Amino acid sequence: MRLTPRPGQFPHPRAVPPDHAAHPGGSIPAPSTQDRTMLPVPLPRRLFSIAMLTAATLTLSGTTGVAHGATPSPLWPRGVDVASWQHPGGRPIDWKAARLSGVSFAIIKATEGLRYANPYYAADRDAAAQAGLVVGAYHYARPSASIGTAVEQAKHFVAVTGLTRAPATLAPALDLEDSGGLDPKTLVAWTRAFLEEVESQTGRTPTLYTYRSFWTDRMGDSHDFTKYPIWFAIYNKEATPGRLPGGWPGWALWQYTSGGEVPGIAGAVDTNVVCCTPAALAAHADGTLSEIQKWHAGAGLTALVLGAPISVENPAGGGGRWQQYANGLAFWSVSTGVHALYGPISTKYLALGGSNSLLRRPISDIEFTSAPGGQQARFQGGWIYWSAATGAHEVHGQILRTYLALGGSGSALGLPTSDEYSVPGGRQSSFQHGRLRWDAVTGKVTPLPPGP
Repeated sequence: MRLTPRPGQFPHPRAVPPDHAAHPGGSIPAPSTQDRTMLPVPLPRRLFSIAMLTAATLTLSGTTGVAHGATPSPLWPRGVDVASWQHPGGRPIDWKAARLSGVSFAIIKATEGLRYANPYYAADRDAAAQAGLVVGAYHYARPSASIGTAVEQAKHFVAVTGLTRAPATLAPALDLEDSGGLDPKTLVAWTRAFLEEVESQTGRTPTLYTYRSFWTDRMGDSHDFTKYPIWFAIYNKEATPGRLPGGWPGWALWQYTSGGEVPGIAGAVDTNVVCCTPAALAAHADGTLSEIQKWHAGAGLTALVLGAPISVENPAGGGGRWQQYANGLAFWSVSTGVHALYGPISTKYLALGGSNSLLRRPISDIEFTSAPGGQQARFQGGWIYWSAATGAHEVHGQILRTYLALGGSGSALGLPTSDEYSVPGGRQSSFQHGRLRWDAVTGKVTPLPPGP
């Protein structure tokens, strides 16, 4: 635990996780959103009274961190995360010395909030990479009640770091340890908006830094983020991080001490390991390809069906990325994964508006229907069905739920022969052997015989 500021440290370093520090409720409250956006640089993460500092100095004099005795495996790749604090008096970091000491990677603070950018970020990134280290960047989040600030902060982060699509470059990381006074539901929404904007801009799956008490208390122990690799901070003097919050089945990185001593870096420094092999570090640092490109490289017959790319990869409406090919398209987001569409279904989807339509993003590839000769694809907001006899048509909402409950394309209704359309008093979809009508007053869906 570091209870006194390191020399030259301003803005603040990464906070000591409250699991082994003063509870955030005992620290000075963060400034309001308006105050934060007006600051030229952020405030320190934790501020202590003179009495607390005096007691801490007497108690911990001579130590280099409460978790100095932590014992992760020496076989796990070791790295540091740094900020402007590691440049007292403007002193540079000797990254070659750090590399020779066994450090394999460095994650550098790039930005904080809406305006702050670490003035040492670019120089540290380039020098660390030149010394042979894997490099990465993190953003210190300053959440606010306006969800739009999440998108603005994400854009600020990417504007400083670039797309991180380079060799030996870790995916962007969100440092989440300030709630901004938000309740868990709002903070979850803010966090999701930030991460989805970063993934949409970069085509990479961001990493999420947090610690147990913050996640369980401030995030309500949300299990909504398990598809994002967790960079977990706990100073427990153990060989592993132990139980993880939020439903994560495992950890990607572990920050096990803030008291690391690394040649070439002034003072104590946050020290981390990657789980749990050099090959795992290399996989995390494969920045040359986007998630869609990685998928396409191993897509086999599907890649042959799609053909060659005919445009650049772009952010998708609703989050994620999409790539158009000669014979189809592929969509990706962290929450849905990569799914490919081709043929009449992809044409129909684009005609409806793609991921900007009511269907939103695909959650399946092209599948065969129960009805002979048909194909289907599932989306977040509905399904598209196709056959040579019926053409391609969408079904969604309560009509879709009723259709599926009746057996879908394998039911007596057969395949859809229309998109959903308006009728007096409601909405309707037509099928080969009947209709389904939704009543706007009752909300009920009624099967009807074939007709107009």
